[in-house]
Amino acid sequence: MLLRFDTLKKVGDVYINPKNFKIMPLVLRNWRDFLSLDERVYGIYSRTIYNPSQRFLVITPEDEKKVIRLVELYSEFIENPTNFCHEEYYQYQVEVKRFEGLPFANGWVGSRIVLVGEAPGRKGCGLTGICFYRDVSGMLLRKVLFSLGVNPDFVYITNIVKCNPPENKFKGFSKKELSLLEKELKIVQPKGIFAIGRTAYKALKKLGVESTYLRHPAWYVRRGIRDPNDQMLVEYEIIRKFLDKSENMPLTQFLPERTGLQKKNRMDKMQKK
Repeated sequence: MLLRFDTLKKVGDVYINPKNFKIMPLVLRNWRDFLSLDERVYGIYSRTIYNPSQRFLVITPEDEKKVIRLVELYSEFIENPTNFCHEEYYQYQVEVKRFEGLPFANGWVGSRIVLVGEAPGRKGCGLTGICFYRDVSGMLLRKVLFSLGVNPDFVYITNIVKCNPPENKFKGFSKKELSLLEKELKIVQPKGIFAIGRTAYKALKKLGVESTYLRHPAWYVRRGIRDPNDQMLVEYEIIRKFLDKSENMPLTQFLPERTGLQKKNRMDKMQKK
């Protein structure tokens, strides 16, 4: 479950996990090349540093302490999944997954922020075990974060419901799911929590946890948007701004590239002064 930073390899502007590749790409200059990799050639997990056996990134000794506790919590979930998940969701998840174990969370526990989604998607996390990965809405979120100069593999991502609802038809959450999420957040201790979608926002509010609401990428996908547009970039830029204000953030979380929109915004601000 643990992924050590020193096992990663930096190629161009991004970090890759060599274990996720069937073969190594000849050229990988930036995140666009990274997200364009063909999983049939390079592997299903080639566009992220995570896989079902390596879900939590460790950079510091403090990270490792948190990861040990997260692994214990995950084990508790695996041993008694229906204590934390609807029976119907669990049975469907077992049918559709192509990995060992169950979906849980992934990311860098030291990132100081947590992105909380609704539930694993049928073609994304439900299939791979990695949150917001592979399906259209998940990859749109990753494109947006990369466009804002934030590496999505260096934030912590989880879901309210850990198992994929049958046919992606979400029927709500209960105290079961909330109890697991509450334990998880107490371990990670984020400074900022971003609710990806209305369901996540409602669940966090029910827990008494303050969060910032952001439209779910699926909202944009339903409107025919497959790549970051100005509206989505402006909405999600609050994540970058939060990280910019955080102290002692390692450079691994950021990318040198920024979008034309951000450059324009900075120019507009300069002209107003």
